[in-house]
Amino acid sequence: MAGWLEKMTADAARLALPPGRHPAQELARYRHFLKIQSHRLKILHRNGGGGREVCRGRAAMLDLVLKNLFAALQGLAKPGEWQPIALVAVGGYGRGELNPWSDVDLLFLQERPAHRGASHPALALIGEGILSDLGLKVGHATRTAEECVAEANKEMQSKTALIEARFLCGDEKLFERLKKLLFKHCVKGRETEYIAARLADQEARRQRFGNSPVMQEPHIKNGCGGLRDYQNLLWMTYFKYGVGQLDELVKAKMVYPAEARDLEAAYDYLLRVRTELHYQCPRPQDILTKHFQPAVAWQLGFKERSAWVRIENFMREYYNHTRNIYLITRIVEQRLALDPQAGRLLPNLPRFWRKRATPVIVDGLRIQGNQIGAASPRVFDDAPPRLMRVFLLAQQRGLTLEPALVQLLRNKLHLVNRDFLHSPRVRETFLEILNHRGSVGATLRQMHEVGLLGKYVPEFGRLTNLVQHEFYHQYAADEHTLVCLEKLDQIWEAKEEPFQRYRDLLRTVEKPHVLNLALLLHDAGKAGNSTHHAEDGARLAQNFAQRMALDDAATQQLCHLIKHHLDMARISQRRDLNDAQVIAHFASVVETEEQLRLLTLLTVADLLGTSEKLWNGFKDSLLWQLYQKTTDYLRGIRPPAEEAEKQRQLLALELARHLPRHIAEEELYAHFKHLPVRYFQQCSPQEILLDLELAHQFMRRAVDEDLDSGLASLRPILHWTPLPDRGCTELKLCTWDRPRLFSRIAGACSASGLNILSAQIYSRADGIALDTFYVTDARAGGPVTKEQREQCTHLLNRVLERGDVDLYAAIRRQQLGASLYFAVGGERLPTRIHIDNESAKTETVIDITTEDRLGLLYAISQALADAGLDVSWARITTEKGAAMDSFYVTHRYEGKLTSPRTQSAVRSKILGAILALDSQR
Repeated sequence: MAGWLEKMTADAARLALPPGRHPAQELARYRHFLKIQSHRLKILHRNGGGGREVCRGRAAMLDLVLKNLFAALQGLAKPGEWQPIALVAVGGYGRGELNPWSDVDLLFLQERPAHRGASHPALALIGEGILSDLGLKVGHATRTAEECVAEANKEMQSKTALIEARFLCGDEKLFERLKKLLFKHCVKGRETEYIAARLADQEARRQRFGNSPVMQEPHIKNGCGGLRDYQNLLWMTYFKYGVGQLDELVKAKMVYPAEARDLEAAYDYLLRVRTELHYQCPRPQDILTKHFQPAVAWQLGFKERSAWVRIENFMREYYNHTRNIYLITRIVEQRLALDPQAGRLLPNLPRFWRKRATPVIVDGLRIQGNQIGAASPRVFDDAPPRLMRVFLLAQQRGLTLEPALVQLLRNKLHLVNRDFLHSPRVRETFLEILNHRGSVGATLRQMHEVGLLGKYVPEFGRLTNLVQHEFYHQYAADEHTLVCLEKLDQIWEAKEEPFQRYRDLLRTVEKPHVLNLALLLHDAGKAGNSTHHAEDGARLAQNFAQRMALDDAATQQLCHLIKHHLDMARISQRRDLNDAQVIAHFASVVETEEQLRLLTLLTVADLLGTSEKLWNGFKDSLLWQLYQKTTDYLRGIRPPAEEAEKQRQLLALELARHLPRHIAEEELYAHFKHLPVRYFQQCSPQEILLDLELAHQFMRRAVDEDLDSGLASLRPILHWTPLPDRGCTELKLCTWDRPRLFSRIAGACSASGLNILSAQIYSRADGIALDTFYVTDARAGGPVTKEQREQCTHLLNRVLERGDVDLYAAIRRQQLGASLYFAVGGERLPTRIHIDNESAKTETVIDITTEDRLGLLYAISQALADAGLDVSWARITTEKGAAMDSFYVTHRYEGKLTSPRTQSAVRSKILGAILALDSQR
């Protein structure tokens, strides 16, 4: 770097202009310099240059340009014609750290306000657009020192930017005066106010960007463990202790040398990643999306051919660094009492001394206030099981670990040897921690942060910083597991729906340690890159249960939960829960009510821990419906066929008493005669009455209206019902049954900006179709708007009455935006078609998973119609750009799709329709 800087400084001599020459006339000279030096910086970076080294080189490059421009402009005016000025770098440029697309923030510091005296000629840098003409994105301000102080005291970010100010050129006395005024009026006496604002900003920032250092798509600058966390620590220590550099913190014994080395390495690595990301865009970009990860990884030395393997190795290293920044900065904040709200201890220095509560010694551990520490440095050497007992004690008494204890625990992990792993005392302590309802997740997180959890449970430890390639996962595998456990703790404390009913389930669980173990190990199989991680995880759990000396019943329960932990979400979201066979099959899987309760709780925690954005009222209602129906089945509440027919007759009599006056009993009995038995098992009395009303209106209009060409009779009767609690709208439709009816309705909904969540389709024997669709606003989610209802109603009338609408063109006009699914390194989400003849008694279920595309549902439904299939029920799911759709179908002549030839033909039709969509892009 030193040699390159010397060469660059020598090259900058060519930037000096002849006397009287204006820089605007010599922009080519400056552009050439910037181009050459930027290229050399890129070569330096690509050859392994450090992140900080390259960023400082970029700042030095701009220093040379600005100083030469400033000198040239100042030389154009006679001395005394303008008031003194200093050119000052602020913000990141003030720190001397610039990534390729970082903003260049400048302060033109004047002696007097701008309206008094002649302006300095250097202001032409901005006023005449010289810097923007050079392609630089510049933020600037022109102020006096007093104006800077006033601005700094208005807003924390401005204060921080000015504290990092760096003199470039001009009147240095002005700059020195500014620094003195800033310290006197903006720092001294305002330390507590600044730190409180910093902590509030830090909390809001972390919440906004995921509150975890291992996000699947991390924000390099503002995310947890990002660049800002490191910078925040130094800003706060400067304000509180007057120490603003890491090496100064080490000298003051506020930070351990090992911590400083880890922080420096992590910060340098993140700057290097950010630089490469800027090169890849190229534009200001701080979110390391999956789209860019393969290319960034390749340029940083990860040369694996598979993009997925490359991402996994690269992100694991990235996560190691962000975890270090997050954990170390947090522990230093505690050690230095930077967070007054957390009851932290102050450094053991006379000027920071304060009275503390009398300590209590328990099992060699010191309890003082709300913190727990070590009474002796040898507390764990004397009794290694205390490594586990300290966490039980902290959990039971609601204590936080002293920073010194955290460091001691990390230093003593070598004590976790074979004897420790097989110690009955340690095992009993660990299981007791898992039995403590409501605080298991937080305790296991503490254990993981010091490294103990992964050492004691290596099946979990192998998940540390493991990238999860599933598009819907938000966190690395270990973080996902801990979030799941924390979500279960939140359910224990829940006071409102929808989680209150799950809380009631949790309170009936007899062995909470089994449920918590199942959550801890449910993704353990992913560490081996298995395609069947649930089965592999169950095998790992079997070995772990033996090590934990669990009894046979608990072992069987643990393995069962892990093996089937995906089933409940899949069945509730992709199967017809009104189909008795679906419930019977699921009941045979869970076997007992206790198993059902545990699996329900595990599923809720797993879904919430995957990504809160993927959980909604609709999925909650489906999951709860599956739980209730399966509970009834396990309790034997399922009437035989004779009883079902009797119930249907009683239902008809009951509905006859509630018929509106305008509907005759003959219509009711025709309704019962023309619909299958399962319709009356699946629909509530209110839904049946509504369907009867729609059928009455439809038939009445067909009789009363003057049907010139017979087309009006094809127009449907529609009924819209908002369902805000489920986050969707119900659309009921009554019309004549006909080929491609489902396809046309699906196309009209898509063309109106509606997303279909599920569909239930019934056809009466007299030719009347009664279809129910649950739809949402495709852009914003949630119930559909009035305008969308009106548009869809108009389009459905046209499509079903005349069929003269080009639905593909109408769908394209929606411009719903690009798919959220990004292909990684060319490895796209494959289209999978699964034909299932086991889940339903009379229908075949076709499961389709593929990348979402504009008009996909319409194309698939057209393909199903082309293959001679009738759709009786559908569940449509689109998440993060992936479509996961299920259709209950029967062939018009063959019934269920049992013929391999027919199955092959159906697959070909569907694949062909999807490929045809791609060709239209």
